[in-house]
Amino acid sequence: MHRLNFARCSGVIVDVCRAHGTWFDANELHRIVHFIRAGGLDQCRDREKSELAEERRRLEAARMNAEPLPIHGTSGYAKEDLLSLVVGASGDLLVNWLGH
Repeated sequence: MHRLNFARCSGVIVDVCRAHGTWFDANELHRIVHFIRAGGLDQCRDREKSELAEERRRLEAARMNAEPLPIHGTSGYAKEDLLSLVVGASGDLLVNWLGH
């Protein structure tokens, strides 16, 4: 069992078992329903989207201010450039997914 904050921001700590699902203590399910009805999931999603956009801006600024990286191997990309491309693409996918 793992103890997790529902939606990472609700303040409701639930017990989660990979094999058996989520376990609720007294009043936890009621608190989660109230959190959702009050727009908590939308607020969390908006906060995560903002945090991802800010991180993307920070990484892009760092990349633009960095000196050119040495090229390794025959691919034409340094490892750091490839990592930046993967992180950027992953962020785009997550922002698009959260937006739907």
